Amino acid sequence: GLVALFAAYRLDYEIVVKLSPVLLILALIGLIAVFPLSGAKIKRWIGFGGFAIQPSEFFKIALVAFLARLAAKYEKSNQGVRKYIPALAVIVTGTALIVREPDLGTTGLVLGVTVVLLYLSGFPKRYLLLFPAAGILVASFLVFVVGYEKDRVDSYLITLENPFDPEAGYQTRQSLVSFGSGGAFGKGLANGGQKHLFLPARHTDFILSAAAEEGGFLIVAVIFGLFGLIALSGYRIAAMSVNIEGALIAWGMMLLIIFQASINIGVALGLLPVTGMTLPFLSYGGSSLVTCSAGIGMIASVARRARSPRRYFKRHKG
Repeated sequence: GLVALFAAYRLDYEIVVKLSPVLLILALIGLIAVFPLSGAKIKRWIGFGGFAIQPSEFFKIALVAFLARLAAKYEKSNQGVRKYIPALAVIVTGTALIVREPDLGTTGLVLGVTVVLLYLSGFPKRYLLLFPAAGILVASFLVFVVGYEKDRVDSYLITLENPFDPEAGYQTRQSLVSFGSGGAFGKGLANGGQKHLFLPARHTDFILSAAAEEGGFLIVAVIFGLFGLIALSGYRIAAMSVNIEGALIAWGMMLLIIFQASINIGVALGLLPVTGMTLPFLSYGGSSLVTCSAGIGMIASVARRARSPRRYFKRHKG
């Protein structure tokens, strides 16, 4: 993660933007490669030599860079919606492959970030509503017609009424117990009992619940504050960027981290169905940690270019 962060920081983000078509093709090949040739169950990752890579994580970064490239290329174009056809083709292809895995959480994350970036790049507002509408239709079809994870949705609806109902989701129930038992200052580091016997996925999906039990409201407030700092920094860096590529890179990478964190936190608090999405920088997971770190490095690269005196005077010329 640290290597990815410093490499992305030192590498000019404009180089990443120029290489984005190649990165995107590699990411799409990775998304196709997770489908087995035989009738084996589809996995979300590719394993080799003791390591596992999740292509959808790298697709997110490649997509943000590609959208930044198209926005810069057609910044002064009058082609209307037609100039967005390459972007729409890539978005539909990538999200279709992710849905097929299936991974509805990542699909929703990608669509959410995409809608914001398209809005910022000038996409007609009247067409933006098609994205959430299509997402809702696809999700409804998968859940209520195909039956994908319908039991999770049913238990989630019960959980909303009463999280401690016996029919409510076990994971959510144990997560809320962890939050409640932590109190204001927690039980102390390594003194949490929930994670040993009851709390599932304590090192990935529900890492915040484990932290809440041991560190209490105090550590949760600190974590929220740190993600808020990332959001504020990303917004300010995007605002002072020297070009549209830098602005969209900063916005996109920041939103990927904040939206993903919001989904994970919503699941841990019982506000969203269980999706299997990690909490950036805190959950165990190689691909997630590497891509989030690279995203922070690219945001820092945008800031480094903006602080250059030569770039400053170029930005404020006239």
